[in-house]
Amino acid sequence: MERFTRKLVPVLCALALSTPAWADMNSAIKAYDGGKYDVALKEFKSQAKHGKGLANNYIGVMYLKGQGVDKDLKAAVKWFQAGADQGDSQSMANLGRLYRMGVGVEQDFAKSFQLMTKAADLGNVDAQTYVGYMHYSGLGTKQDYQKAFQMFNKAAAAGDAWAINNIGGMYQEGQGVPQNYSEALRRYQEAADKGLPLAMYNLGEFYEKGWGVQKSALNSLRWYKKAAEAGNEQAMERLGAIYENGDLGEKADPQAAQQWYDKAQAARNNK
Repeated sequence: MERFTRKLVPVLCALALSTPAWADMNSAIKAYDGGKYDVALKEFKSQAKHGKGLANNYIGVMYLKGQGVDKDLKAAVKWFQAGADQGDSQSMANLGRLYRMGVGVEQDFAKSFQLMTKAADLGNVDAQTYVGYMHYSGLGTKQDYQKAFQMFNKAAAAGDAWAINNIGGMYQEGQGVPQNYSEALRRYQEAADKGLPLAMYNLGEFYEKGWGVQKSALNSLRWYKKAAEAGNEQAMERLGAIYENGDLGEKADPQAAQQWYDKAQAARNNK
């Protein structure tokens, strides 16, 4: 089971806008959020001409998703690159994401790591989490658990739930830090309280296995259900097995088991 996230950087970033030029940017963002893509695109292009890197990022997103324009991956790359060249960390992070996935560009993990690191150094919290994962997995750089832990902690200090969850995973596995189930549990709880489905699943497993906490079928089932209802496919699969086998004090229920297995498959298909 995958316990660590590969945190994809959100394509958009909310900012507090105050100057007259940024006021126009704010109206463009409102148009975008309202689905008025033709209005948003026109204003974003105007702002991009005035050196607003974030405007380039939004245009890149629109081409990536086909919002108000025909979907064009190479155009998305061009706009993200323009934003990155202007120093916009969100553009750097999204461009790094495309290099990781090989979308619109040839897959290049080293280039992805370089871009994500630049974004992280500029304070982009999502990029910090992703750089942590790259250090953890050795993706585009040498595997280094201590650097991964440091980067996760930096993002966690800013409240990032994915980073908090990943710190929990490192404490659970004893990677870069001494194994500590109690600390892992605390981190998973913190991330789950922030609404992260994967952390909810991890809590369900901890209560089922009795890792760092007293075993509790009731709490385990409760967290599995919360995680599944929040969209976590691992929890859906586990619930399917629980109802198939009659685990955690539940009666065997083939119909319920199949329903959860079907939901898990649908979740995979929608990725």
